[in-house]
Amino acid sequence: MEHNKPHIKILIYAGTLFLIVLSILGIAATVFVANGNQQYEENTISVSGESEITAVPDVANFSFTVRETSKTNKQAQDIISEKITTILDGLTESGISEKDIKTQSYIISPKYEFVQVERQRDVALDGTIYFPGNNQQRVQTGFDVSQNVTVVLRDFDKTAEVLELIAETGVDNLNGPNFEIDSPELLEEQARALAIKNAQEKAQRLADDLNVRLGKIVSFNENGGYYQPMFARSLEYASFDSGITKSSPELPTGENTISSNVTITYIIR
Repeated sequence: MEHNKPHIKILIYAGTLFLIVLSILGIAATVFVANGNQQYEENTISVSGESEITAVPDVANFSFTVRETSKTNKQAQDIISEKITTILDGLTESGISEKDIKTQSYIISPKYEFVQVERQRDVALDGTIYFPGNNQQRVQTGFDVSQNVTVVLRDFDKTAEVLELIAETGVDNLNGPNFEIDSPELLEEQARALAIKNAQEKAQRLADDLNVRLGKIVSFNENGGYYQPMFARSLEYASFDSGITKSSPELPTGENTISSNVTITYIIR
C-alpha cells in the first residue's frame, strides 16, 4: 500500500489543479468582451443622456501668410521681414500681447521655370542633321519665401482695425476671424454633468416602469465636444485712417454649442 501513496498524491494534486482551472474559467465567463460589446452575466439596462450648453465666443482667431519671390533668398527674406515687422508693430499698438501672436510656418523653397533654350544639333550616320529632345529646360530663377502667422484677438472692438492692418500690408492669404471659446474645458465638464444627470433620470424612470431596482454602474461612455456656430448677434465696427471713416464689415460673433452624449449601463435587480 505504501508504494501507491505517491500515485494518490499525484491524483489529488491533479484534481485540485483541475478544480482551480474550472474556477478560473467560470470567473472569466462571467464578464467578457466580444466584438467591442460587453456581455454581462446579470441583467442590465443601458440609457443615454444628452445635453447642450451655448456660450458666446471670447476670442477671434486670424491667420495670414506673407509670401515673396526674388532672385536671391536674402532679397525675399528681407521683404518678408519688412512686411511682418510692419504688421507686428501694428498689432502691438492695438494692444495684442506677444503670447497671442505665433509663427506657424516659415518656408524657403527654390523657384523653377521652364525656359527656351537653343537645341543642339546632331548628325546621323547617313549625314542627316536632327535636333534631339525639346527646347525647354527647367532652370532655377529665384526663391519663394513664405511665413504663416496666427493671431488671437481678445478685444472684439479691435477686429476691424486688425483686419485692415493685415490686409493693407500685402498678405497673400487672410483667414478669419473665427470666433471661438478660448478655454472650453469648464463648459465641457458642465455639459457632461448635465448629460449624466439626464441619463440617471431616464434610468430611474425606466426602472420604475419595469419594477426593478438599479444596481451598480458597469459601463460608461461619452461622446461630444463639437462646437456648432449659432449666429445670434453681430457687431459693427468702424475703422479710421487719417480721420476718415471707412466702411467696415458686419461681423457676427454668434454662439458656440458644447454638447455631451453619455451612455450608462446599470445592473438591475
